[in-house]
Amino acid sequence: MTTTRSERLPLERAPISWGLILAATLLAGATIALVWFAAVPWGPIVCPAIYPAPRNCFASDRAGSALVVTIVLLTVYLATITIVLINRRGRPLAIAGVILLAIAPVASYVSVAWIPGFPLS
Repeated sequence: MTTTRSERLPLERAPISWGLILAATLLAGATIALVWFAAVPWGPIVCPAIYPAPRNCFASDRAGSALVVTIVLLTVYLATITIVLINRRGRPLAIAGVILLAIAPVASYVSVAWIPGFPLS
């Protein structure tokens, strides 16, 4: 059976990976909430009794670190979503982005709460 020019072949579209989009969105949202609602206000439970106190003992310094972490996290999230929506063959890259977002809660909490970072002032 041959096709003529007047007949149109049906276009096949690759399905969008809604599971990857949902996982990336939930992980990014949970990580941002963890950073801003837990790491910034409370931070480390115990700070050493020295003067001057370490920079990570001040909420303002943790807020600067949280801002940097949030920007990096949103960059990874937007790159993952863009790869899923635009590049149909980029599924391995999208899975790598979701894996990075799965590691992000632990890494970002530790980096904001305990590592002296970027003061906002």
